[in-house]
Amino acid sequence: MNKITLILLLIGFSLGFQSCDLNKNKVDNKLISVSILPQKYFIERIAGDDFKVNVLIPPGASPASYEPTPKQMKDMSKSSLYLRIGHIPFEKAWLNKLFEGNDHIKSLDMSEGIELLKGPKVQHGDHFHQDGIDPHIWSSPKTAKQLIANTYKVLVQLAPEKTQEYTTNYMKLMSDINVMDKGAETIFAQKSKKAFMIYHPALSYLARDYGLTQISIEHDGKAPSPAHMKNIIDLAKENNIKTIFIQKQFNIENATVIAKEINAELVQIDPLSADWLTEMNRIISYLKN
Repeated sequence: MNKITLILLLIGFSLGFQSCDLNKNKVDNKLISVSILPQKYFIERIAGDDFKVNVLIPPGASPASYEPTPKQMKDMSKSSLYLRIGHIPFEKAWLNKLFEGNDHIKSLDMSEGIELLKGPKVQHGDHFHQDGIDPHIWSSPKTAKQLIANTYKVLVQLAPEKTQEYTTNYMKLMSDINVMDKGAETIFAQKSKKAFMIYHPALSYLARDYGLTQISIEHDGKAPSPAHMKNIIDLAKENNIKTIFIQKQFNIENATVIAKEINAELVQIDPLSADWLTEMNRIISYLKN
């Protein structure tokens, strides 16, 4: 092999490696990163499979403590857009790290326009609800409408040529939610016992929007103390609680103890379900009993 051939080969290899690096970091304009699975559901109901959705918090994981995998971080770096919920602990903990070296990613807060539940800054396990804001805005039909409206606006901006199709899909989704909303209003207006018990207070917006009282077993983000357990049991008896909800992301031990003590049914729910509409209808159907 002569010197000229060797030089050409080395140049070729060098350009090849550079090309690989560029492809590895190439932005995919059809890739959108989101925090939770319900957001993927909303995007696909509106835009079908026009976009790939990178969900950072997978099924069964807690938005309070989950750490993204290297693959998720890599997919995030290729995204052109990150639609965040706005106040969940995962976003607060990881936002800066997710955007390190990814200045091309546009980040939008999907909680804009929602009347947020605020209170004193509360510790939940190893995290705080930032500024006392309850982050679970996807857990009520009424607040979800604004979350979905914000998502729709973004998708139309990304693909203006699909405006008519996306608008039709958006109106169908909103119609489904309006049916659920009106049904919930009717159900809870007629309900004499307005209190319900849940391990982690993830249904605060639903409780506010429909005049219910949410009783949380979790106390200051921690497993309840014996004294708190006694208070919870007394409250459950006082309010004739016959169903206790627990999210699949949490340990059921303490909820099981209370359920046995008051002879209540323990029901596992998942407001973070990939099939958001079906799960929210299921939760409402349990709450009406």
